[in-house]
Amino acid sequence: MSCIANWKVSNPQVMVMHGALTDNNATLFANGYDAVLAPYFANKTYTDVSNPAGTWDPPTALTEFEAAYTAHPNINAVLMPNDENGAPIIHYLQTRGVKPNTFPVTGQDATLTGLQNVISGYQCGTVYKPIYLEAQAAVALAMYLRAGITPPSSLVNGTVKDINTGVNVPSILETPEWVVPSTVQSTVIQDGFVPASQLCSGTYAADCTKYGIS
Repeated sequence: MSCIANWKVSNPQVMVMHGALTDNNATLFANGYDAVLAPYFANKTYTDVSNPAGTWDPPTALTEFEAAYTAHPNINAVLMPNDENGAPIIHYLQTRGVKPNTFPVTGQDATLTGLQNVISGYQCGTVYKPIYLEAQAAVALAMYLRAGITPPSSLVNGTVKDINTGVNVPSILETPEWVVPSTVQSTVIQDGFVPASQLCSGTYAADCTKYGIS
């Protein structure tokens, strides 16, 4: 939503992509973004143009996108479940002459390629899940379990339904961060998740200078 607004996309024609249907994570991700998008599709603020089957294989994702984009060249925004699937699609859009900050593509995982696409204006943002928070939570949980003590609700703060078993699994839910060019320095660089020397290499040096990334 912020991508479409900030990049001033007129009459949003949205393609919604999905990770592998056999992956519980992909389904949980989709449940989240589908719930947010549904009212906008229902009231015609956005148009739901295409919903391919889903995959975690980037070449297959590209094939899905190319087929949909050929059939619906009016597509001007893509909900992408992760950076890896988005990378070849962004490259394809570049070969078609799409300019920066005009065709929002989302992402997840804060990969090096994804972040480079973000700072260069071809991916509007990426979901960053700080590993150190996950590690701290896992260590805390392990200490309670080793001691035979039920972990407190302040730690195990939710449940997640397993799509294969139907079981609601007790879970530790952390809050991810949506990273855009202006917050790259204060998130992934500050945490040491991605080295600035790698992110800012080659043609991306100017983008890093523009956004104060070092």
